Amino acid sequence: MIPSDVEVLDCCRRHVSTQDGTMPPVVFVVGTAGAGKSSLVTAFQRWARFLEVDVLAINLDPGAERVHYDPEFDVRDLISLSEVMDEYDLGPNGAQILAADLVASQAIDIHEELDGLSGDIMVIDTPGQVELFAFREASSHLVEVLGRGRACLAFLFDPMLSQTPSGFVSQMLLSSIVHFRLGLPTANFLSKSDLLEPETLEKIVEWGDNLSALEAALYEESSNQSMVHGSGSQRAEFAIGQLRMMQHASIQPGLIPLSSENEDGLADVLTFVQSVYGGMADTRDGFAGDIEHERN
Repeated sequence: MIPSDVEVLDCCRRHVSTQDGTMPPVVFVVGTAGAGKSSLVTAFQRWARFLEVDVLAINLDPGAERVHYDPEFDVRDLISLSEVMDEYDLGPNGAQILAADLVASQAIDIHEELDGLSGDIMVIDTPGQVELFAFREASSHLVEVLGRGRACLAFLFDPMLSQTPSGFVSQMLLSSIVHFRLGLPTANFLSKSDLLEPETLEKIVEWGDNLSALEAALYEESSNQSMVHGSGSQRAEFAIGQLRMMQHASIQPGLIPLSSENEDGLADVLTFVQSVYGGMADTRDGFAGDIEHERN
């Protein structure tokens, strides 16, 4: 039987008050499809072993075909996307939506599985489509069950979309919306930064640090498009309007380059968690920013 929204939310609410707070800090890895969420979880788990930091990798994507990290918990053991498609006669999109709600409806079972785990950090790989995690009402209650008080969010910017000012602003808005929806401390990372030319990477990072530079780039983009199309670009003008609104709200995104391939920025992920929830252990606290090691 398909669970109703009320049943899903009631299931989650009943369990919120029973948390004992023993779970380690939780990092939800969120981003658009193809942004590199699973790659980050894989690289971070492997890299953290050099620090003797015990990273618990969790897969909450029932539609994942395969993962290359060692999951301590894999939601596919509870819910199979192909089985949902067959049982409810749904296509891929409908099955993804229903599977996301089914995951939330089993939040108590998931919490009980995770509550028995011991480690330093729990890193959660979320569904490929960001809207399935961020915009389904059940997801915010899933966050409550897993421990809002110990959770934060790493939002991954897509490197290709980030190369244009309007594309960059669209991801700023998406990150802000996810932060607003879930109410978790959020850090923005430019994923797959190794795919970008150094000049392009420097430009994108500057946009994240300097909103005035981004607004100037938006004006230039609008001017160039006006020359091509003979009229002002509504898209760029809209982006400028949204940017000014974010400036008025004092939203300064910041952006940390991240490469799962080259292991750049992984120390910044750990530092982010440490800055929010303290060190993983006394002997390792504060070491993240100074780590250098040879790749195998």
